Amino acid sequence: MRAIRFQKAAWCVAFLVVLTTGSSAWADLVKMSRSAICHCPGGAYYERTIHFTGFETVDACLRSGGRHPKQGQGDCQSAGQGAGDATIPLSTPITGEFTQPYDRDALGGWTDITGDCRDTRHELLADLSTGLFETTPNGCEILRGRWNDPYTGQVFTNAGEMDVDHVVPLYYAWRRGAAEWDTERRVRFANDPANLIATDASTNRRKGARGPLDWLPPNPDFHCQYVLRFRRIAHQYELVIPDQEATSMGDLSREVCREMRGHG
Repeated sequence: MRAIRFQKAAWCVAFLVVLTTGSSAWADLVKMSRSAICHCPGGAYYERTIHFTGFETVDACLRSGGRHPKQGQGDCQSAGQGAGDATIPLSTPITGEFTQPYDRDALGGWTDITGDCRDTRHELLADLSTGLFETTPNGCEILRGRWNDPYTGQVFTNAGEMDVDHVVPLYYAWRRGAAEWDTERRVRFANDPANLIATDASTNRRKGARGPLDWLPPNPDFHCQYVLRFRRIAHQYELVIPDQEATSMGDLSREVCREMRGHG
């Protein structure tokens, strides 16, 4: 399977495709962007991706080092993995031995920092509600409110339908340095409002423990903010990001933020 490297105007790509692959339309190609994301026809960034290597199938793009399409990135599928599948992280975590296996409880869980019986989850729901909120009789838990979910672009009113997501997932952080932190730092990280977003529960569970190289929110308007926030938190907590991963994440942030400026 030959790939066509886009260098100049879009019409050049169409011409090259006809010559080298016999394809009738370059718009049907899977586009590997400069940051190695495989964009599929119909995806949020497909038409705006003008510097790319073109492939006839997503499998060919993946075999050439591309990263799997994100949810909402188009209609093509890999023969081995459905587009947007959340089960297999593609970024390779750092290697090395850790003093203990991953234990979510070692990061402390939600805490009641203010001592008012309302833990971090419910404090965040209260803070982020854009309207009046309803609590349990003792005031400890939030039941209803109005939340703008940046991951999906939707509005939710039932707290039971929402998760509070760690932008930098706990397991991701564990494999990149948190395993060596003391208890105070782990608890601070797990309860840091800067690292928390109230979102649709099903979306959060599809994300799992993946970083932005393997998952982006369904709402493309939040991609730039999401990637920049992820990188800022990782830097703040001095996570150990492998060079290749850090480079790819920098490329991704430039791509999604450039696309966002173009969209605006």
